[in-house]
Amino acid sequence: MKPRIEKSQCFAPGNNGLPTRTIRTFLAEDSPLLMALLARMVSKNQRVSIVGSATDGRKALCNASTLQLDLVITDLHMPGIDGAEATRRLKQLPNPPIIFVVTGDDTPEARARSMVAGADAFLVKAGNLAPRLLSAIQEFFPDDLEQNNAEPKHLCESLATVE
Repeated sequence: MKPRIEKSQCFAPGNNGLPTRTIRTFLAEDSPLLMALLARMVSKNQRVSIVGSATDGRKALCNASTLQLDLVITDLHMPGIDGAEATRRLKQLPNPPIIFVVTGDDTPEARARSMVAGADAFLVKAGNLAPRLLSAIQEFFPDDLEQNNAEPKHLCESLATVE
């Protein structure tokens, strides 16, 4: 599935004046501290616009399903509906967002649940999360519009290992 190109585009410095798209992003994390940390991490990419957040799975699913999102970053273990179930349901939408599962649970079961649910990337909360998260965003949302029309890569396998 191709990422959507939004009408709202910005001109990023260092991109030779070529238009780039805003990445409408939603964060779902039950820890307020980790939510703030994730927001700070993804905001290092100037194209990321955080348009919503939730601290439990039900609120995340309700809000994320109405915001025409490009990217959802969700924790796997949350109260209410967990991240895997929220991912499964969001992937059933007509224009589903790219979904990154970001979790401290590095078990094979957690990885498998996330992949089966339709997660596009599985990232473990570890000391090197920020560069891996930014790299995943770059892989799925390249800088120029021509590349944005390419099919995104599936990163559950390649980004799943802790380096």
